[in-house]
Amino acid sequence: MTASEMSYEFDVGYDRITNFDAPGYEPREKSTFLTKAQEDLVVEVQRGNAHSELTKRVLDVLKTDVPILAAAMSAGPYTNSFWADLPTTVYAFDIVNETAVLTPTTNHFYTGQVFSDVKVKPVDDDYYHANIKNPYKKPSHELVWRLDYGEDDAGWKGKVVYVIEANQVLTSVNIHYYRKPSPIIIQDANYAVGETLDGVDLNGSHTAADLNCELNKITHRTIVDRAIKLAYAALQDEKGVRLSSMKEQ
Repeated sequence: MTASEMSYEFDVGYDRITNFDAPGYEPREKSTFLTKAQEDLVVEVQRGNAHSELTKRVLDVLKTDVPILAAAMSAGPYTNSFWADLPTTVYAFDIVNETAVLTPTTNHFYTGQVFSDVKVKPVDDDYYHANIKNPYKKPSHELVWRLDYGEDDAGWKGKVVYVIEANQVLTSVNIHYYRKPSPIIIQDANYAVGETLDGVDLNGSHTAADLNCELNKITHRTIVDRAIKLAYAALQDEKGVRLSSMKEQ
């Protein structure tokens, strides 16, 4: 479905669930509900709470991979560690698979070899301090650790630390992740320059034009149904607020 078709089905479904006894929503409001419904579906699928075929259909278009090269890294806070900035399109919780390339130095037992597809394991500070001296768990030529920092702090958001085995060089890291889908925008939502929807700067490009859902069409009706439920829940919340205000008067 196009965004306009999703808008029409939203109106039909919303009128049915409210028995035509509630004012409709404006294009901008419908854009917000549809975008929120789309995000909820993607998050649910990523957590594995959906049918396998639906999972494949939803996530296929969002599959992305990006390399982080050694030149983009700097010395980290721990021994044999490196700071790196994740690309702006990915945060640590989006990563589904991550591998590294290690090159042993002349002091390493495996000097002259290159280890590719080395597993990267996310850990926290507590795990680091508890296991950095454990020969069975610490980084090796088969394992790299990743520590995440500042998910909620704008100054640190997207920063990670990779910890490797001694006498190794971290040549690169390849991240496979699912990017966030573009918002769904209904025609005439009238977004002005500088306004955002779901964290996306629209740059005034959708003052009149719409933006279709980029997920597979098999998901579109599910997104519309979820958006209708979100809109109805918002209506009930609004009614509850009005009722509470009346009782307080």
